[in-house]
Amino acid sequence: MSDRQKVLFRQLQLVILGLVILIGGIVADHQAFRIIGIIVLILGIVRYYSFWKLLKKLEQDEDTEA
Repeated sequence: MSDRQKVLFRQLQLVILGLVILIGGIVADHQAFRIIGIIVLILGIVRYYSFWKLLKKLEQDEDTEA
């Protein structure tokens, strides 16, 4: 697994954690868990997208230099 894949996979783990917390909050009927799950889910999605764009830009910069 390349370093790029490792970075993106860790962000996907954060998204999955947010989903698990959200679903747990829905099943257990706890409002706080639902809110925390949504926040973690959104944070994971934003981080995944940010790292994906950054790595894509770095890859393009490396291609133009070579």
